[in-house]
Amino acid sequence: MSDVKLSSEKESTAGASFSAHVDEVPAHVDLHMSTKSSSVFFSLHRPSIRSQYICTSCLRSPQRQVSHRNVSTAAKILNSEDPKPDPNVLKPLSRPIGVPQPPKPGENSGIDTRSWRERRDDFFNYDKHLVRREKLTKQAAKPYFRDWSRTKYHQGKTFTAPSGIFRGDKSLYFPNIEGSTLAFPRTSSSTTSVLRDQISVVSVYSGRWAEMQTQSFVSEKSHPALAEMLAQDGKQGGPLQKVEVNIEEDWMKAMIIRMFMGGIKKQRREEDWKRYFLVRKGVTDELREAIGMGNAKVGYVYLVDWLCRIRWAGSANAQEGEKEGLVAGTRRLLDTWAKDREEARVAAKSQKSALRDELKR
Repeated sequence: MSDVKLSSEKESTAGASFSAHVDEVPAHVDLHMSTKSSSVFFSLHRPSIRSQYICTSCLRSPQRQVSHRNVSTAAKILNSEDPKPDPNVLKPLSRPIGVPQPPKPGENSGIDTRSWRERRDDFFNYDKHLVRREKLTKQAAKPYFRDWSRTKYHQGKTFTAPSGIFRGDKSLYFPNIEGSTLAFPRTSSSTTSVLRDQISVVSVYSGRWAEMQTQSFVSEKSHPALAEMLAQDGKQGGPLQKVEVNIEEDWMKAMIIRMFMGGIKKQRREEDWKRYFLVRKGVTDELREAIGMGNAKVGYVYLVDWLCRIRWAGSANAQEGEKEGLVAGTRRLLDTWAKDREEARVAAKSQKSALRDELKR
């Protein structure tokens, strides 16, 4: 809102009748006090309406001849703007999240694999310059402390977890992420290789505070029912596993984490070392938006099936009912996985017997 200039006490008194509505005027509406009369003018700037001035005293424009508008009509125009979302209202996750294409190992590594000729062609390509300019504009417009300022609402929680899992035919995919693991700290590993043919509870976080938030969903102390399922399924050689993705793009913080990897190993079982990823590159803003990571400072938990599809998701600290939803979704996926494996075994057995009978003939 531009500054409202008052030239005299008379003008201030005259505008008092309209002052009650000043706070309701959106930021794109300019307010002006007339220096020759006791009238208030405000200009409307909307894509669908030509910019014009409306006088609240004589209901006509002193600068140009325009059709008369009464104050109620102007109020309707101002109030027709879409209301801003209320940060105090937390909405549930009502749609599947993820990327549309199945992930492949090696994707989103953050390494530029183009040849020098391809880089030269891209440098002189004007269309790609426009795309790059748009990305830089979005990055420049993003406030530095935006994610931290959003944590004052619901401790950074961006959505509530769904009560059930998403349908398999409607679900989207968890993207491939490249990073080093506790088992192989000097080589790059793919999350897709670990998630494929397994049912995974994936924790994604950046920083200790976000890690503690994900622990409210998956730790043995906060969620003993899930820990019991993981232990029981592990003894039976089942597909259920827990995966951690620690995203740290700052090279200095990543180096500190590498220095203390010995302590991180002691806190986890040796068979879980290959399921802990330390990621520095490849997680772009577009990728975060696709998987619902609206706040980079908050932890997120995903339930991923054997086809790398996201079937359930939670954010920040677990609320009442969310942990029960995670357990119910995990149990349902285990039942579906066992049923599919049994059907595949029966189909393979019948196919083998049919082939044997054909050979006998």
